[in-house]
Amino acid sequence: MKRILLFSTVVFSLLSFSSTGYSQQCADCRYVSPVFDSITMETVQFGRGVRANGDTQQLYMDIYQPYGDTLSSRPVAIFAFGGAFITGSRDDWYVKLVCEHLAKSGYVTVSIDYRIYDDITQMVTEIFGAFPTQQMRIFFRPMQDMRGAVQYLKADFSELGNHYRIDTSKILIGGASSGAITSLMTAYCDKDSEMAEMGGGSLTPLNALGGFYSSSGFYPNYSWHAAATFNVAGALINANWIEAGDVPVICAHGDADQVVPYKKGGFAGLTLGTFDMEGSYLVDSVARARDICSYLYTMEGRDHPSESMGIEYFYSVVYRMALRMKAVVDNKEFCCPLNVDITPGDTLLYLPNAPVATTLTAVVTNDLGNPSVQWCTIPCQNSGTGSALTVTGDSTLKYVAATVSEGNCLSADLHIVYDSTQLVSTAISQPEVFAFSVYPQPASSLLNVRADLSAYKNKNGVIELTDVIGRKVYTQPFYTTGGMLNTVVDVNGLPVGNYLLSIVLDRNKVGSKRVMMARF
Repeated sequence: MKRILLFSTVVFSLLSFSSTGYSQQCADCRYVSPVFDSITMETVQFGRGVRANGDTQQLYMDIYQPYGDTLSSRPVAIFAFGGAFITGSRDDWYVKLVCEHLAKSGYVTVSIDYRIYDDITQMVTEIFGAFPTQQMRIFFRPMQDMRGAVQYLKADFSELGNHYRIDTSKILIGGASSGAITSLMTAYCDKDSEMAEMGGGSLTPLNALGGFYSSSGFYPNYSWHAAATFNVAGALINANWIEAGDVPVICAHGDADQVVPYKKGGFAGLTLGTFDMEGSYLVDSVARARDICSYLYTMEGRDHPSESMGIEYFYSVVYRMALRMKAVVDNKEFCCPLNVDITPGDTLLYLPNAPVATTLTAVVTNDLGNPSVQWCTIPCQNSGTGSALTVTGDSTLKYVAATVSEGNCLSADLHIVYDSTQLVSTAISQPEVFAFSVYPQPASSLLNVRADLSAYKNKNGVIELTDVIGRKVYTQPFYTTGGMLNTVVDVNGLPVGNYLLSIVLDRNKVGSKRVMMARF
């Protein structure tokens, strides 16, 4: 089949530009910190598939590459968007941020289409309709699409011209929320008997979609197997699908997630008929028990990822995962006894007009006497080796990473650089970054709202709901006493659709979350 190129463009960094696009200063920090100043992006079609409504969807991927890179064999990171299987896009803002960061760090990165539902009502109908076995289609169509994306990249390498100079043995698949579920299901639900668990042993609904081993890609004869998974807020139907010999798994998940369970529970607050989902905590636990290399970054007190997460916290999650991805790329284990900790821990402060020079130390434990330490600042201002690195805090320095390798092991630690002028104001202006949850999602009649308002005392507050065009459709007043807001919002009369729930204090909006309404 002829390669279908939709468009190609060069994306230049707003921070800097060089004639080669490559920063020699931080060459040793490839796959940890951006070492390229700019990237290219092109869109290609990799397949097509039939949606739940019967329409055929053409499937595209955006492929990001580091501009000026001369490496002949490069790892690939595929990232799938989130949105509870009813919303989202391959060009969502956070998808672009992840792909651009990883591309500037040396990966070929790919954001993909996968088939979602037209609206929540359509998905709920399939979940609770007359044929419970249809539920497996929710997960299987996106699995087919992820498979097709991997197959396309392998086909390009083998027969379409090797346009992206990839290492087909180092394709990592991941995503956020429903995209994370898709990558986990693709990697670990690798037997038809496992998928049949959701259908009482029947694969009839999947046979109508081409059968368990089918793909929506143009090149179904290629393997869809990946080298690892990396996921934010993902889950499996059954974590015991992970077996000895499976690929490594890298996860980040909030332990207060009300949409995708951190441990076990209903997806989006729902029990999906005959089954729950098992989140990152159980995925990690089962993987470790079966000697699968696994990493879990638990986001303590955090709900499902959203814009209220805060951009800096978003980056800290991505950077932690990238440090473990580097181990996969380097053919090393990231879960060995070897360990490194940066001291002091997350305490480097700076004042804009008074930069502070601080020496950080890499404390290595459980080594065999010959560890190699590599330092990288993020963004990459400087790098170094050895047990210590002196850095000067300023407005551009946000993170410092230390990786230590020895033999087949690689360990890493991330040091967060705080701006002392922002510590207080951030805590006051964005309390939802610490604790703000709305559940269940989607909802049919009642919403539970929990918010840590300890920074606010004796203030008049309002919970507001606005629709997609900004019209205020609901208000509920409250009064703060300086503790937790724990209230129920009656939304039974609202039409099905997407809304924005905001917490307003003394006429100032202090936090917002998207919510979905459905009728079950």
